[in-house]
Amino acid sequence: MVSPHLCLPPQLFSSAFPFHFVFNRDREILQAGEVLRRITLTELVGSQINQHFHINRPRIEFEFDLIKQQSRSLFILESRHNEMQLKGQMMYVEDEDVIFFLGSPWVTDTASLGPLGIKLKDFATHDPIVDFLFLLQAKNTALIDTKKLTEELRQQQAQLRSALQIKENLAEIAEAQATKLKQALNELQQTQSQLIQTEKMSSLGQLVAGIAHEINNPVNFIYGNLEHANEYTKDLLDLLNLYRRFYPEPYLEIEKHIETIDLDFLLEDLPKLLSSMKVGADRIRQIVLSLRNFSRLDEAEMKAVDIHEGIDSTLLILQNRLKSRAENPPIEVVKQYGKLPLVECFVGQINQVFMNLLSNAIDALHSYDSQRSLMEIRRNPSKITIKTAVHHNSHVAICIADNGPGMTEAVRARLFDPFFTTKPVGKGTGLGLSISYQIIAEKHRGTLRCVSEPGLGAEFWIEIPLRQRQPLVGHLAS
Repeated sequence: MVSPHLCLPPQLFSSAFPFHFVFNRDREILQAGEVLRRITLTELVGSQINQHFHINRPRIEFEFDLIKQQSRSLFILESRHNEMQLKGQMMYVEDEDVIFFLGSPWVTDTASLGPLGIKLKDFATHDPIVDFLFLLQAKNTALIDTKKLTEELRQQQAQLRSALQIKENLAEIAEAQATKLKQALNELQQTQSQLIQTEKMSSLGQLVAGIAHEINNPVNFIYGNLEHANEYTKDLLDLLNLYRRFYPEPYLEIEKHIETIDLDFLLEDLPKLLSSMKVGADRIRQIVLSLRNFSRLDEAEMKAVDIHEGIDSTLLILQNRLKSRAENPPIEVVKQYGKLPLVECFVGQINQVFMNLLSNAIDALHSYDSQRSLMEIRRNPSKITIKTAVHHNSHVAICIADNGPGMTEAVRARLFDPFFTTKPVGKGTGLGLSISYQIIAEKHRGTLRCVSEPGLGAEFWIEIPLRQRQPLVGHLAS
């Protein structure tokens, strides 16, 4: 049973919200985030808030009651020292009669962080601005490279047109040059997309591994001490029962206190509470283990691994998207695992393929359910089926299938092209399946194919050799 008054201590709150501050009616700053204190020239705590910031939006002064009336509005503050802008929300705490500002620097690119003395690692892990900056950085790099490639292609095409107009007999040479240019462009696009995705997954892996490491130590401490706490509690309860047995008529003051604390309920509920805490701590340990298995940053070399462990770790990370939510019904996952030996592979890259395929399946089912009636969803609920098996004693086959809307032949033909996506703008980059194909085909000498028809869902089949170090023999069955 968790106390309803549980809260973060100031030091942990300061770390979790590095750019927050708290002030009272006298406009005195009582508390501030650790990064905000570090980059401010003078001491924040104890000084007046209007000495350090003024409010750009809404157009009001630092008056306690005015801010309290608009505490749910979006606030934009500007530093009087370095013109840094903070974007966030003011929240009035009635019990303490203070106002909390929870926000973060309002920036649009990473270049603007340096003059402010801020780095990306200073942002809180839950801050969406960090994700925005990473994606913006990758997008800008991709756009610049694409523009350069497009300009080079236009110049070459102009030269080819001029050559054709001057002399018709250069047509074959021009066609050969165009073919080479197209091939070079495709290779450049693949290299570019792989670099972008690799950098993105590397950053994600480092973040996941760091969070898992930080959570693991305190959880192990809690989990290890719960067993002792359970034994101590049992000993105390046994002692209390002995007292009640041999002294059934306690003093009046003790009797009143027993009634006040509802001792019978406490004796019944305390063991249950400790048991639920142990279950919760064990659940956190399993999640941390799955995060560490998924990231696998220290396993860049090829090694023999349990494929099922990688799939299960990916599913655990995506579990929140599979559950029932207000906007989406639940998605059932059916596992039909075969008996597999350990498979030689680059485990981090294979986990990346699983993440891409499962995320795409979830997106397709959510989009499909948004267009179906409740009756249709109940009659045919969303489902993802995962099958594994050994083929010809030399390859492992993994099938990830959904019962979503399926796809046309025209879409399926372009499915693994770089930057091709059927998702709305801002929802997909068109890189996931292209990178997955390269990982399976080029890095693991395998095949990745899709079987799909409109209205019949989609199946993605992965086949890779069990042993990458041995020469590839035979032919994969379709």
